[in-house]
This record gives sequence, C-alpha cells and structure tokens, in this order.
Amino acid sequence: MVVSLAACGSGGESGKSADGRTEITVAGMPPTTLPAGRKDFLAQVKAFEKANPDIRIKPTDALWDAKTFPARLASGQLETVFRVPLTYPPEMIERHQIADLSKEIKELPHGAEFDKRLLAPATGSDGKVYGIPTEMYSVGLVYNRELFTKAGLDPDKPPTTWDELRTDARTITDRTGVAGFGMHTTDNTGGWMLTTMTYSYGGRMEKKADGKQITAFREGPTGKALGLLKSMRWADGSMGKQHLRGTDDLTRDFASGKVAMLLGSPSTYGAHVSKFHGSPDAYGQAPLPSGGENATLLGGGVAVVSPDEARRSAAAKWINFFYLRTKYDPAPAAQRTEQIAADKNPAGVPGLPFYDAKVSGPAAAAERKHSNVPLKNFAPYLNSLGTTEYVVEPPVAAQQLYAALDSAVQAVLTRESADPAAELEKADRRIGPVLDRSQR
Repeated sequence: MVVSLAACGSGGESGKSADGRTEITVAGMPPTTLPAGRKDFLAQVKAFEKANPDIRIKPTDALWDAKTFPARLASGQLETVFRVPLTYPPEMIERHQIADLSKEIKELPHGAEFDKRLLAPATGSDGKVYGIPTEMYSVGLVYNRELFTKAGLDPDKPPTTWDELRTDARTITDRTGVAGFGMHTTDNTGGWMLTTMTYSYGGRMEKKADGKQITAFREGPTGKALGLLKSMRWADGSMGKQHLRGTDDLTRDFASGKVAMLLGSPSTYGAHVSKFHGSPDAYGQAPLPSGGENATLLGGGVAVVSPDEARRSAAAKWINFFYLRTKYDPAPAAQRTEQIAADKNPAGVPGLPFYDAKVSGPAAAAERKHSNVPLKNFAPYLNSLGTTEYVVEPPVAAQQLYAALDSAVQAVLTRESADPAAELEKADRRIGPVLDRSQR
C-alpha cells in the first residue's frame, strides 16, 4: 500500500500556517514525566524559530513504537519529521512514503562530508538519500574490566576474535565463577545479535535473487555463529544457566557482575551506569570480535520526512539544528555535554563520527572537555572505527527475521540436543513466506 504522509502537520497543502510561516510537526519531545528534557526541547524549538523566523514548529511527544507505528503510518498520522530505526527506511522508500532529501542534505553544513557508510541505510536503489542520521552506533563487545583483572586477563587487551572470546569466557568462568559471556535471546534481540555475529563471519542474512530479497542465513556463517554459542554453552559451561533475556535483562546482569561480556554499543554505558547503577570503571568497550571479517552491524536512528515538498526544506533545517549541529560545531557540542554532566547523567559517551576527522574532530574534542565518562575504557573500540566495515540491517522485514531467529538462538542455548542447521532451517521456513509477501 502506497500511503502519502502529506496530511501530517496542520499547515494545509501549501505548508503555510495562518501567519504565513511554513509549519512542520516534529516528533521526539520528552513527555511531561521528564520535565528537564522537555524544557530543554522546547528551548531548542524557541531558539530554532528565532533563527528561522519563517518556520513554525509544532512538537509532539510521539516516539517510534513497533506496535503503533504501522497504523500511524498507514493512517497518515505521522509528524512531518519522525525518527525511525534503520530497519524501516528501505520499505518506506519502496512504498514512496518518505521524501527524497538528497538536495536538502547537500545544502546542509558539511552535507557533502557525511560518512557515506552512515547514509547507506537510508539510500534507495536509485542512489537517492531518503533520511538523515540522528544517532548511529556499531555493535561491539561490552566487557567487565574488573572481572578481566580478577581472572588474570589484561583489561586493556580484550578479545579480538571469536576464538579468543571463547577462551577468555571460559577462563573467567573457571577463575571467578561468573558467566563469561551472555547472549541476547528475546524480543527480537537474539536474531539481531546473531545477525551481527554473522556479519563478522563474512555472511549476510538476506541476498538478492531474481529481483527480490531471499534468506541467506543457511549458507554457513550464521551456522558457525550458532555453533560457537552452542559450544560455549554446553562444552565450556561459560554462559551460565539463564538464557531468556533481552537487552535490559542482560545489561542488568552485566551491571551487577553476573555476566562478564555481551554484545552492545557504547550506548550500553548509559543504562549500565544510570539505570542499573553499574561501576563506571568496570565498563569496557571493544570492537566486535572477528570471525574472519572486521565487519559489524550498523544501528541507530534516522530522521525521515513526509513527502510534502512544501515542508521539505524546513524539515531538513530542523533536523540539522536539533540533531546534527553537535556533530560538527564545537560550541553546541560543548554546551550540550556540559548540561548533561550537570544533570548528573553520562556525558560525552563516544559514538560514531558523522563526518571526516577534520569536521568531527573539533566537536569531539569539545565534548571530551566536559565528559564524565572514563574515555580510556573505550579506547579499543575507538581505535577500530577507521578499519571497521559497517553492514546495514537486513533490507526486508528485518524485525520479523529477527523474531524467527530468536527461536534458533534460544534452542541451542536451552537444549543440548538442538542442531544449529536444523534450527536455521525452521527459521527459514518461517521467514521465507514473510519476505515474499513483503515484496509483492
């Protein structure tokens, strides 16, 4: 179904409000339960309108939600500017539900200097760009530096291959009694992280055949990843006994010292410290171990815009002002980090640079001056960024694919008799028809 989002916003077909200004609706305002964040958001709106007197912003507190998003999209209820996960742009592009922003991106400050790896998830088969990154991460290895030390391992030298990770996990379990490694398994996160592991083994989850995407996870690399998990669970005993966990469950166990390693991005640090009260000094971040390829999954959010030409330029200006300035401008980067630190929240957590070093470097340096994060603990991860291949999420029905693969991950971790190849065959039978229907 092709659905236009032009009905979004209240400025009519011309895009103009009663006072003659271009009016756009923007999602993402914090709810009233987060008064400090809401106050800051509204202050940003006021500052933007002062700098752009011909544009009027109508904010909402809508956020992406897997259960409500399809209905809101189909009914034309999305805001002019809305953030979505990286799994969604491909289908929205195919159905002509979002605007081509290629021209607007080129007109933004440093638009020509974007890291092309970060624009890939919102780039259509026609080469045009239909979304602007707002935050991006690559999945790596989160590890407990204190448990590494306790087990006699060097916390400054985390494992760089899956074989090394397996050895370290078993060493930690044998010497400390703590599960050396924990794997996500529920709420689509098992399939998500299995996809990440597959990329590091050189594989992909989908491939194109006869003009359509079909499953590719039975070709070897995914089986190797599942086989590794099975061996660590049953032969090594290095993964503990709790194996039905999503992101929050696993991060909570990590923060409390019950798991020494898991897969996650630097943003895991925020939940580790603020939500689950883990030790800042215990946290370590490394790149994803390699199974032969220095590749990992690229995740994050992208701002998409209603295909309403009258509001397109105004929407791009808002995205730049609210999401991008801190990526290239030292002044707002420092101001934002200083404010976050003053609110006693993790400030200056390292992330992926959006631009080349010449552009991103000064802003990152300004952030570091006000950071309250142990940046040295992220050194292994940061040192790998220039040589890492970022692979986007599966282009068709990614969330459904992840859900199908959750069962495969759960099976090999809860049943010693489970055969990785057989479990992947079951997942293939489940997801194959979904991919086919999604591309009709």
